[in-house]
Amino acid sequence: MKRRKVLNILWCSIAAALLLVPAGSAMADYMDKNMSSGKVRVFYKNPTAASCDAIVIAVGTAMSRSDYDTLAKTLIDYGYIVVIMDHNPGNMVKTDATKYRNCVLDIQANILGWLSSTNCDEIVLWIVGGHSAGGQAAQNAVAADSNLADAVFSIDPYDCSNTGTVTVPALYWGFDMTTCFVEEDKAAKAAYYGSSGPRALQRVDTYLIWCWCPGIAPKFFHCSFCDYHCPGCTNCAFTPQYFFDDVANSVDKFITAAFYGTWSKSNLEIDNPTTPIDLFVDSDQP
Repeated sequence: MKRRKVLNILWCSIAAALLLVPAGSAMADYMDKNMSSGKVRVFYKNPTAASCDAIVIAVGTAMSRSDYDTLAKTLIDYGYIVVIMDHNPGNMVKTDATKYRNCVLDIQANILGWLSSTNCDEIVLWIVGGHSAGGQAAQNAVAADSNLADAVFSIDPYDCSNTGTVTVPALYWGFDMTTCFVEEDKAAKAAYYGSSGPRALQRVDTYLIWCWCPGIAPKFFHCSFCDYHCPGCTNCAFTPQYFFDDVANSVDKFITAAFYGTWSKSNLEIDNPTTPIDLFVDSDQP
């Protein structure tokens, strides 16, 4: 047991010291665009399908458009256009729903021009959401204007205990414990309960590991979605690629079930997940 603990500490130390680059999936093309309403990074596969579905993910507190490359690259393997959006660049606060809405509208107005060198000439579906504070902004923005999105995908949104009601199909990823000061009952769980349309919650179970910087820490937590975690909030270990694979697979299952197939819990289940998760759908109570 002592030898195993030493090896775990050594491994976590190496990961933190080297700032291991997440494995990612296939090579992806991306472009950075600056607008008056915000800054975005657009990921796409080249060549791109003529008709595409676009996923917009707003960044969390103190994060930027360059902090979610691994998640975006994994999602585009399913054929999606992925936009990482910073709707309040230069400011660590990302909860403003009006700024969120304005930035999404600018993306929707400009994206086909940005993709003019690819085969994509039509965005069929807009799936919008965000991480942490960006997820809270998305919840309020879509609740106020359901025409802003065809669906919502948010990853551990911040305090959604008093946000408006989302009426479009919604998928949330969250955790069964509080991490990075994001309370489990006010985050993805609250957003799930704040959705009245077809809804799903993928809740990650607590799995503890030993690393040198916090000691005992959850392997998966609020900032696992970011390439190098969040400023001041890390477990000093890298997020395994299978976590991103499971997230991307769940998003594809969600979009397929909501718009191209049949909505059911079985159709939302991830293919052979490695991440320890529980799925809640519609009337299920987390």
